[in-house]
Amino acid sequence: MALTSIIQILKVNEKRSGNKNGRDWAMQDCECALLADTGELEQVGVLQLPKDMMGDAAPKPGVYIGAFALRAGMQDRKISAVLTALSPYNVPTPRAAAKPAAASA
Repeated sequence: MALTSIIQILKVNEKRSGNKNGRDWAMQDCECALLADTGELEQVGVLQLPKDMMGDAAPKPGVYIGAFALRAGMQDRKISAVLTALSPYNVPTPRAAAKPAAASA
């Protein structure tokens, strides 16, 4: 079972890489807003991209349904949600209030 959230990607940060203890590493994240089902802003934060979504495959700014899975971290073994997929999402637009009927004279 996948957990899902509506995510607005505001900015994709540059990919970073290096070497620690003889091991190469690479990471890329993006500045995001979490949206309610109504499209209303709930929270803002940074979302780490999985390896298959880094570099040229990085998503563009926009609104997505993000699918997440629970996984244990390699170093700290803490269980947390990790992004597994992004699908484009159309944010619902609020309906215009109905105009009252004009009174007949």
